[in-house]
Amino acid sequence: MNGLKRFLVIFISIALSFLLQNIVFPRIPNLIAVPNLMLISVLSTGFLFGKAYGLLSGVICGLLLDILGSGIPGFYTLILSLLGYGDGMLSEHMDSELIPVLYVLLLVNELIYHVYVFIFAFLIRRSYTLWPYIRKVLVPEVLLTMVIFLLVYGLLIYIARKWDLKVNKGEVKVV
Repeated sequence: MNGLKRFLVIFISIALSFLLQNIVFPRIPNLIAVPNLMLISVLSTGFLFGKAYGLLSGVICGLLLDILGSGIPGFYTLILSLLGYGDGMLSEHMDSELIPVLYVLLLVNELIYHVYVFIFAFLIRRSYTLWPYIRKVLVPEVLLTMVIFLLVYGLLIYIARKWDLKVNKGEVKVV
């Protein structure tokens, strides 16, 4: 029963993240960037429930983004599944209650994600230069993602506690 609850939490988290990131946030006027909620879902799932769930979450999120139109099949699936698996592996060695560590992990995930996107989506096509990408895309998105992260992670922790789902490294405390 716990596995079914985890899948339900992951599915709802991914569905809400996808809808907010791709339908709701882009329609908000004067919003300078859209937070990467799919990456937050992958990180949270991997860190709370382990590498198998992180990999699953990364594959689902990546497939949704690929279907939305990356142009290259598997482009987002590859990076998000690797990040989810890596986050799950790290969670086996770290306590889930260390929110500052999670922010550093989120920042590292964002940087890996954006380096991957920049190299394979823009640089190879020679359609973007580095400084405008950092200034117009990377910095605003990273800042918004880091602000939203605590809300999403806190909500997932609340649901995990409410449904008595076992998370990696025992009980999670938001410090």
